[in-house]
Amino acid sequence: MNKVGIGVDFHSLIEGEYLIVGGHRIECKFSSQAHSDGDVLTHSIIDALLGALNLGDIGENFPNTSEYLNVSSIDLLKKVVQKIPENTKIINVDTSIVLNAPKISPHKNAIKKSLSKVLGISTDSISIKGTTTNGLSFVDMSNGWGAQTILTINDGH
Repeated sequence: MNKVGIGVDFHSLIEGEYLIVGGHRIECKFSSQAHSDGDVLTHSIIDALLGALNLGDIGENFPNTSEYLNVSSIDLLKKVVQKIPENTKIINVDTSIVLNAPKISPHKNAIKKSLSKVLGISTDSISIKGTTTNGLSFVDMSNGWGAQTILTINDGH
């Protein structure tokens, strides 16, 4: 049977040298302000996978304690992937990143490769879309960024 999980994450942007997006480092003038490395894409994938597996959320599994301070989000994703039952497979990951700058398009293939290694699926099973807020004031993301993921698993039943 197929099961679906949804994950959403947002973080503030501060002055910096790079963003981590899906485990891929993008050089830019921003950094993500967070307890971990602030990789909103990986955080949304973690929450989507935890949801599909009915294992709670990222905060329950990885609280803001000293143990997880500045931790790699990819390392957290690896821990969640280890919780996938033997007969269960990830079928599809569909994600949208909301970020005004830098542009995600030039980095999509590298992000997919980074994620496919950890998730154990083909890059063809990962969809990454980038969008901006188009200057809409009611969705002011000038000082932040976010991601939403829908993930499908099949538990073999």
